[in-house]
Amino acid sequence: MKQLIKILFTFAITFGLFSCKEEITKQTLGADYYLMGYKENPVSFKVVHSIGDNFEDVVLGEIVDYNTDPYFILIHRKITDKAKALFEDHKLWQKQSQGVDQYWIIEKQFDGITGPLNYQEYLVKRKQLQISEGVKIRQ
Repeated sequence: MKQLIKILFTFAITFGLFSCKEEITKQTLGADYYLMGYKENPVSFKVVHSIGDNFEDVVLGEIVDYNTDPYFILIHRKITDKAKALFEDHKLWQKQSQGVDQYWIIEKQFDGITGPLNYQEYLVKRKQLQISEGVKIRQ
């Protein structure tokens, strides 16, 4: 009987650990945009836009930093080996996977998505859109 209890206890702990690894987190960015990733890893791996009950992928890769205000979402993303492994067969990834560091600007009101941009292009676009200096992301 003790042996059976040990086996059941081990199974319960193992099942609990594996189920936690697959749990996905979703953080709202406003205007039906969300940052999504795996709970086991503090790094999120994509930004999605909710359209009804469906989620449309917008930016895939390791989100290094982001910031948001009522009008914009600013994103700094890296292409890492882990991100490549997650998304290598995704059509959007194939369009977005040039360079290593990339920047994105999402205009919430118009669902305007600008990116991938290098840092200099990002600064120019930010100035064109008159994004507040208080809304920053790490380089």
